[in-house]
Amino acid sequence: MFILDVKQFEEFDLNSAEQFVNYWSKHYSYDTIKAFDSNEVIHYINELNLGNNLTEQNIKRLLRWKDPRMLTEKKLSEPNKGKENKRVLSVIEKTDSINKFRQCKINEKVFKTVTEMIFPGGFVWQIFLFHIARPFEYPIADRNVFRAFSTQKHTAIPEDWEGYTRYMDYFFQIAISSGIIAKKPNGHEPDIKEIVKRLKKVDDTLFAFGQFLSLYGGKE
Repeated sequence: MFILDVKQFEEFDLNSAEQFVNYWSKHYSYDTIKAFDSNEVIHYINELNLGNNLTEQNIKRLLRWKDPRMLTEKKLSEPNKGKENKRVLSVIEKTDSINKFRQCKINEKVFKTVTEMIFPGGFVWQIFLFHIARPFEYPIADRNVFRAFSTQKHTAIPEDWEGYTRYMDYFFQIAISSGIIAKKPNGHEPDIKEIVKRLKKVDDTLFAFGQFLSLYGGKE
C-alpha cells in the first residue's frame, strides 16, 4: 500500500519552480462566479481595470468574486436577505482611498489604517483591498496559499502583516524563478495586465497545492 507522506512536499527548491508551477497550476479549479442578480460572469482580470481607477461596479464584482457568500452587495440569506451588505458598503465608501493608493498618492501605512477600519479583524479581506488596488505588488491571500507557504518554508501560518510580507517574498521568488516574470513589477510596465494575468498562475499554483496539503496533514 502506498501512503503519501506530507514531508515529501515540504521542500522549497527554486531550481524546480517552473515544474512546480506548471504541475500545480493545472490542478486549480476555477469557480464561475456571476455578478449579483445577473447572468454575466465576473472576469477577475477585467474587473481589476488596470490602467484606470477602480469603479464601484469593479469593486462590488471583485468582492463577490473573492467571497460570494460574505461579500456580495446584498445579503443572500435570512433573516436579512435582500438588505445591503454593510461590509461591501464600507468598502465602496472608501473607493477614493483605494484609488489614491493605486495612484501612489497615499502610502502603505496610511492605506493599512484604511483597510483596518473597513475590515477590523478581517486580515485576509484587508489584504484583498491591497491586492485589487495594486495586484502586481500584493498577491491574494487565503488559508490555502498560506498553508503552502508555511509548509515549504517551515514557519507559522501568517496572521499579521509581518507574516504576509514573508509570504510576498516567497510568492515573488517562485514567480521569478519559474520564469513567470523577469523581475518584480512596479506597475508602470506597458503590459501590466498581461503580467498580472501571469502572476495569477502563481496564485493558482499555491492555492491548489495548499488545498492538496489540507487533505494530507498540512498546517491549518
